[in-house]
Amino acid sequence: MWLEIALVILLLALCVSGIFMWTRLVAPNKRTIERPEGELEQFFWGGVMCRHLITSGTLARLEFFDWGVRVRGIPISRWIVPTWEARYDELAIAELVALPQSRIAVWLRLRGEPATIAFLSDRTSQILPVLAEHGVPVNRSVTKIRRVEELYQ
Repeated sequence: MWLEIALVILLLALCVSGIFMWTRLVAPNKRTIERPEGELEQFFWGGVMCRHLITSGTLARLEFFDWGVRVRGIPISRWIVPTWEARYDELAIAELVALPQSRIAVWLRLRGEPATIAFLSDRTSQILPVLAEHGVPVNRSVTKIRRVEELYQ
């Protein structure tokens, strides 16, 4: 009986410490800005690809506003998916990238800043024109990468 209780407590402690470590590793990917109030123009469901995190399915949203873009988790995944925001004029380029076994992602790079994020989606052909409409340079050719770390070099 005591052994079972000790094992449950140990399992809970391991889960809590794992979640704590994971959220600490992902925290540097967060980027929020002071932004003007704006209405949501359009959004897409998908996943994120950033340092120490790749999600699949529809755990994240790419939101378009008149001031810029926001990538964030849906309510159930906000504790792990970092919120990443940028004004359109801060974006250097939006490019397509893909890992060997994944969907194509829209990689959002900033001007002169290492903060970057990729949004995994099967609707990249619909996302790039929205970015281009807001004056963001886009590259429609897909760059194959082997590791997420290559996005940060």
